[in-house]
Amino acid sequence: MSGRLTLSEADEQAEREDREALHRLEAKIREARARRQSHLDDVRQLSSEQKSLYDQRLPRQEALEALNREHHELGRALGDLRRQRDAARGQLDQALVRLREHRALSPRGERARPEQIQREIADLEMRQQTLAVPIAEENLMILRLRELTRSLEEAKRHATEHDDRARRTRELEAALTQARTEVDRLGIEMGKAHEARERTMQAMRARLVEEGRLVAEMREKGRLRAQTMERLEASNREVGTLEREADRLFQQLRSRRHEARQTVRDYNRTVRENVAGPDAFARAADAQLQELLKRGRITLGG
Repeated sequence: MSGRLTLSEADEQAEREDREALHRLEAKIREARARRQSHLDDVRQLSSEQKSLYDQRLPRQEALEALNREHHELGRALGDLRRQRDAARGQLDQALVRLREHRALSPRGERARPEQIQREIADLEMRQQTLAVPIAEENLMILRLRELTRSLEEAKRHATEHDDRARRTRELEAALTQARTEVDRLGIEMGKAHEARERTMQAMRARLVEEGRLVAEMREKGRLRAQTMERLEASNREVGTLEREADRLFQQLRSRRHEARQTVRDYNRTVRENVAGPDAFARAADAQLQELLKRGRITLGG
């Protein structure tokens, strides 16, 4: 008996169906893997964009921190200038009070200057020496000279006091002018510090707006990346499910072929073990073959 050993018709049909199902699964797996790769590429792209935004943010953060430090330094400088100006205003008030007190204590009215009295004395002496006047008038001239001499001493004393008061007045006025100049200077410095601080604040606001834009864009990229990661995980699960199903079908195909080969081996071994002669061998082979045919494991084809 000669022939080609094949699977039974039912097993052949099952194998064809399994192979077709396996081919369909392989096509689905390729599509699912392509989708997974697309999601993976999207995740990598979004991660790269996030990294780029992060790299852009770092120097901006450093610049913002530098502006913040400058703003604090200007605030401290402004506070120092304010304290200096307040102290200068106190000195200005004190200088003004001292000048007013000094002027209030100065004597009122005009006093004759020593030069005027000396001229008058010189005139009287000249008249006394050059003119012949009655005794009574000459006595009056002498009395006037004595009076003018006393007035001259007092006028000299008052002139000294007046000069001292004038010098003191100039000193107080100079101190007042200096104090007022210092207050004005500190006011100008405070104005400059205010302007610089405001410019720094405006620059900080602009930086913060840019920082907010970058953070919002990074968050949006993160949100999109999270959604893409969910789709990637879903694709991974889909690919895993399809691959397990394909493995199951492949193992089923291999198992069917393996079982058929094992059945043939068992048949051949049984034949060899029961051989007692040429006739016995033929009978045993036919019996085993009939059993295999009944079980539907194989078919004979010519």
